[in-house]
Amino acid sequence: MRRRTSLLVLLFTLFASPAFAQQPQPKQIWDSKGWVQLGEREVNGKVDRDRIEVGRQEGQFKKLTIVVTDSDLELIDFTINFGDKTTYTPKLTHFFKEGQRTRAFDLPPSAKVITHIDVKYKNLPGGGKAKVQVWGWKTGDNAPVATPAQYTAPKWDQTGWQMLGERVIDGRIDNDKIEVGRYEGKFTKLQLVALDSDFELMDFAVTFGKGPEWRPDVKHYFKEGSRTRSIDFPGDERVIKQVTFKYRNLPGGGRAKLQVWGYQRAGDAPSLPPGKIWDDRGWTNLGERAVGGGRKGDKDKIIVGRNEGKFRKLMLVVLDSDLEMIEMTVKFARGEPFKPEVNQFFRESSRTRAIDLPGDDRVIKWIEFRYKNLPGGGRAKVQVWAK
Repeated sequence: MRRRTSLLVLLFTLFASPAFAQQPQPKQIWDSKGWVQLGEREVNGKVDRDRIEVGRQEGQFKKLTIVVTDSDLELIDFTINFGDKTTYTPKLTHFFKEGQRTRAFDLPPSAKVITHIDVKYKNLPGGGKAKVQVWGWKTGDNAPVATPAQYTAPKWDQTGWQMLGERVIDGRIDNDKIEVGRYEGKFTKLQLVALDSDFELMDFAVTFGKGPEWRPDVKHYFKEGSRTRSIDFPGDERVIKQVTFKYRNLPGGGRAKLQVWGYQRAGDAPSLPPGKIWDDRGWTNLGERAVGGGRKGDKDKIIVGRNEGKFRKLMLVVLDSDLEMIEMTVKFARGEPFKPEVNQFFRESSRTRAIDLPGDDRVIKWIEFRYKNLPGGGRAKVQVWAK
């Protein structure tokens, strides 16, 4: 059933991922400014029915959203009853993860005052007792400001997961591609992670080494710091050739980042010699630097030059400790410098995606970094590989 359901967002503030090596403070599930909480109910039993009384004193609303806390649940039915005896049942049947919320769905234009909301739902096996909050966006200019709901999200267990790539969303509507390839091995599922700002994912397609293109239903608004559920692939383990996106930043927000992670079962990852964290066949090691400096970080440069030849791609490998990569600049023999989007936290023994260089094969003069070790860690090393 999970493969047939549409995708909603699991919001959290702490991942065991490179981009979340530092523990942030608990952050709000969503910006509740302008929203009114109409009620909250706790899910009891295998299948439970509840009613949230609203009433005339609450006024009229033009849209609603649902927030799930404390545990996972399956929402079976959701019916809104208006004062003129009409009802509205939005298509919301779905499995919800703790910390998720629905999109803001519009109420019918002719809708009157909401008298009550009927909900049918159930807790999922092995979980706790979930709570459901219903929030309404009030019509008029005097909508009260609700207190943001907060929670501390669970850690994401990254065992078996590998980051396939990261892209920064430019412009109102942007199209991007992440090349993966056979050397990465086979995967059984994907997960998407949103960083730095909110965005809307409009289209998402996966091209495998064999077989037709696959488009999971993941059209959705993502909040900063959220991730999807695990999206299972059709069929058995698959070699991913590429992943393509169509997305956009939301008005008033910053430039969001989207990370794609793939899950490999034990034995599916490529067999590598001891001590290696990736398959470096076909890659050239351009140099290695140890990260020094204090709180403000360190600057380093790797001189490459014409004798090394021309390259199309770069990859960074982090060894010995965790670090924060602040900035990276690639200077070519000709043309403008290139600054790839690699501003993130890296775990020891992690690596970046394969970073495509702009244009055709390029001679690299030098590569400059600005980075720093993380508090409490050792001195990290950064290797630069090119292909």
